[in-house]
Amino acid sequence: MFLTSISLLLLVFAARLHQVAPVDPTAPPPVAPTVAPPVAPTVPPLISPATAAYPDDTRLDIALGMMRKGSYEVAALTATAVLKSRADVDRAYAILGIARNKQKKYEEARAALDKANASTQPFPERKHVPHFLGWCCYHLGDYPAARVAFSQHLQRVPDEPDSTFGLALVALGEDKLDEADVLFAKALKGFSEPTVQATDQSRVLTRMADLALRRDDVAKAEELLGRAIKANALQHEAWAKLARVKDRLGKTVEADAARANQQRILGALGRTAPDGEKPAAAPPVEPKETP
Repeated sequence: MFLTSISLLLLVFAARLHQVAPVDPTAPPPVAPTVAPPVAPTVPPLISPATAAYPDDTRLDIALGMMRKGSYEVAALTATAVLKSRADVDRAYAILGIARNKQKKYEEARAALDKANASTQPFPERKHVPHFLGWCCYHLGDYPAARVAFSQHLQRVPDEPDSTFGLALVALGEDKLDEADVLFAKALKGFSEPTVQATDQSRVLTRMADLALRRDDVAKAEELLGRAIKANALQHEAWAKLARVKDRLGKTVEADAARANQQRILGALGRTAPDGEKPAAAPPVEPKETP
């Protein structure tokens, strides 16, 4: 009887287990949940792939290096070689023109720079092409074209002092003295702030003296030339002009000293006269002390 009771209890317990967790034999087997793999964050590359924005040639970078070393002929020949093989590379015209400008071969330089300036290719030197074109036109005596070129450069690089100086020289050449006065002062300020550029200051002051002489203000010219020499005592042009001004003021001893300094500087440069002038007939004299 006791065993029978236990058997009945086990049967009841088993029946209840089947009620709690019934199993459907026709149901598909359970599927484990899928877990998506971790996604790595997208990191942009440190250096974007280079894209050619304009036709170029690696030889032109070599030409630029040559110009920095003063090897203008090598730079010009390199740019010419590029143009022979790659006529579509307008940057080569710019480098050729700049090199020829440095050599004072202004006609050849202007032809190349005109082509570079007309280009729409965004090569690095493009914004400064009008600057060099302006100097070519100025030295060739084409003041209207020089004015246009210098003004174009100043639109791209506002207040750039050397193009401002170029415009001042154009105004002086066109006898627009008041305009030249304003532009010379602006150029001098540009060569003084924020960094003093003494050699360029001397260039400007020397030409400001020319303006003073145009107005027949000899004393002002003397003062400006003195400042030019103080800024750069190795500028032979300033000494030569100072000598002529001293002569006009009757300061013969000081004039002779200025001429002697001019000749000393030219001698150190291996020259006997400035460009375009005949050599001096008499040997240089030692400068004398003046009160």
